Amino acid sequence: MTTESQLFDLIQKLPNPLNLKEPKSGKYVFANDPSAKQIGLESAEQMVGLTVRDLDFSQSESGNTLAEKIARMDSLVQQKKERVRDTATFFNRGVLVHETVIKFPARGSRGNVIGIYTFNQELTESLSHQTLYTQYKKICGKNVAIKKLLQHLEVEPFFFTPPSEMELMVLLERVAGRSDKEIARTFDVSFRTINTHIARLRTKLQGDVLSGVVARLRRRVHGMPMV
Repeated sequence: MTTESQLFDLIQKLPNPLNLKEPKSGKYVFANDPSAKQIGLESAEQMVGLTVRDLDFSQSESGNTLAEKIARMDSLVQQKKERVRDTATFFNRGVLVHETVIKFPARGSRGNVIGIYTFNQELTESLSHQTLYTQYKKICGKNVAIKKLLQHLEVEPFFFTPPSEMELMVLLERVAGRSDKEIARTFDVSFRTINTHIARLRTKLQGDVLSGVVARLRRRVHGMPMV
């Protein structure tokens, strides 16, 4: 029979975030360090005894929404006594994280739910650049999202002033390998309009490094708390 200490050791060794909470109180019983670090805590021990509403998601409105979503998933696991799967998108220390979340019940000898396990797998790197921008925009609005995306993709230092949304989208389409004519068809604008966006984009870069930025972004593979 596995003891609680053996279970804790097993959870701690997992590379992905995983935790166990008591179903009635919603308090965390076990967690591993990756799970704690997602929400800005130094160690898993700091999560023990807390509920999801005690956690700081670094965003008031969207953080509260995320906490409510987690609570609903926990409730669904208790009701159905089966696995529940969903996705979550949130900020972790200012960086967008997109995850798949799997919650499943720990059953007692009578089949009752005595605990709820949560396993998280980060999928941020599987998102396309365009989808990543869309997710940032949903959380923090267009202007902040442009800056956040450039930081996330590590190309902000190449810009002495941020591009407009359309200039950014044209850039990302180029990164995806589309020609300017194809980009014009995608946005239902003229080829000349795309050329204008490209020209303006060049004026916002530190030197004529558009091709270098495109190459850099192509090396970035894109298609981090749900607790």
